[in-house]
Amino acid sequence: MIVRGGTTLGRALAQDWPALLYFLLLSLTAEFIYDHTPLGHSALPALPLGTLIAAMSIFVAFKINQSYERWWEARILWGQMVNSSRAFGKEVTTLATRKRLVGIRDPRHERQLHTALLYRHIAYINTLRLMLRGGGTVADGAWREVEPFLDAQELTWLKEAANPATRLIQKQATVLSYLAGTDFQEQQILLALQASLNRFYDIQGGCERIKKTAFPERVAFHTRLFAWILATLIPFAMIQTDHRFDAVAILVETFLAFVFITIVKLGNELNDPFEGKANDTPMTALCRTIEIDLREQLGERAVPPSLQPHKGVLM
Repeated sequence: MIVRGGTTLGRALAQDWPALLYFLLLSLTAEFIYDHTPLGHSALPALPLGTLIAAMSIFVAFKINQSYERWWEARILWGQMVNSSRAFGKEVTTLATRKRLVGIRDPRHERQLHTALLYRHIAYINTLRLMLRGGGTVADGAWREVEPFLDAQELTWLKEAANPATRLIQKQATVLSYLAGTDFQEQQILLALQASLNRFYDIQGGCERIKKTAFPERVAFHTRLFAWILATLIPFAMIQTDHRFDAVAILVETFLAFVFITIVKLGNELNDPFEGKANDTPMTALCRTIEIDLREQLGERAVPPSLQPHKGVLM
């Protein structure tokens, strides 16, 4: 995600200079055609083109709004993941104790249990992040980001799953179910912890829906196609036919066409918020935030630092 102040003129030009150069050359070409060829007696009619651009602008605004809703929903879901993870850490460390659950034998067992549950949750959020950025699977080389939080046997078991994130939540539920006895109070604690796990499933399902439900391809394709056609015609409709070189007119034509295409491009960048691009949801930073919070809830002091933006981008 590009943080506040991260978008500079240099960054914008670094990404968009091909389009800017294209429209500048197009405007110069239109100027040459109208000044030095027999076609220079008249420009394209501006009124029909203006009407088409106005209609297209409404359509582009709708597309950008829908793309932004997908981007914002992704950020909301990961915000819920942060808060739900904190709540789960609180419940584990204060409810899943030897004083409340018969299955916890002694202080050492309690400590091991808390560490295993919260470390497995850190593995879960990182696995989900890797799956969302990896097309639904975790690449072989990416598992090293999960290794510190699971033992070798569990990691091997996890790699065999079709949906590793789902398997980790199931393992959490299984572990918790063995701790509670038949006492009403213990069953209520178990239900509270299971409710937290269900919230993680809800968040995961929302993320998977965004990931797997592509923006309608025909809408995206025709928006790009018609936008480029209309932007390409702008210099030929606005050019002056008085056979005089007009630098100001060329710059205005270039700018208008460039702005039109840039707006369409910005909408396309928001369509898929889990691809690891500059504008995407900063899942890596949010996973680190959750890791810090959970490890501090365990009483650890040697926690990793928060991730900071690199060149204005927080991943």
